[in-house]
Formats: sequence, structure tokens, C-alpha cells
Amino acid sequence: MELAVYIQKHSDPVVAQLFGVPVRTVAAWRRLERAPKTLQALEIINRSDGVITWQGIYQPYAKYHKRLATRAAQRRAEQAAMGGPV
Repeated sequence: MELAVYIQKHSDPVVAQLFGVPVRTVAAWRRLERAPKTLQALEIINRSDGVITWQGIYQPYAKYHKRLATRAAQRRAEQAAMGGPV
């Protein structure tokens, strides 16, 4: 299961208490603004009894940030083609 889905299912405060982190940290994970550190991820997998996996933690984060980078590059290319600031 993806970490963000797990958080949405159980709520930020409940997940924060379960994983021993601040609610703001959980909210950042849910919004894919940050990904848990490696040891935090291991703890998340253990405390969720394997419901959340490595892929469920890092794959959505990587895909989201790749998509953001692609969009930014497209905007820069469009601006350059129109002679605007890059």
C-alpha cells in the first residue's frame, strides 16, 4: 500500500502517533513534499506489519517529483520558444 493512501485512510494524527513523528511530518509525506528517511521507512514498514512497502513509500514520491520536473522543463522550453525569459 502507498504511504499517502495509508495516511489518508487513518488520518495524520493517528499515523503520527503510530510512527512516532510530528503531525506536520506526516502531512508532508501525505502531500509528497518529503519522503521518509531510510530508517524511518524501515520503521514504517515494521509498524504497519508490512502493509506499507518500500515501493509504497518511495515510488509515488519519485513519480510525483519526476512529473513536476518534466512540467517545469516543458514550461521553460515553451517560454524559450516564445522568446520569453527562461
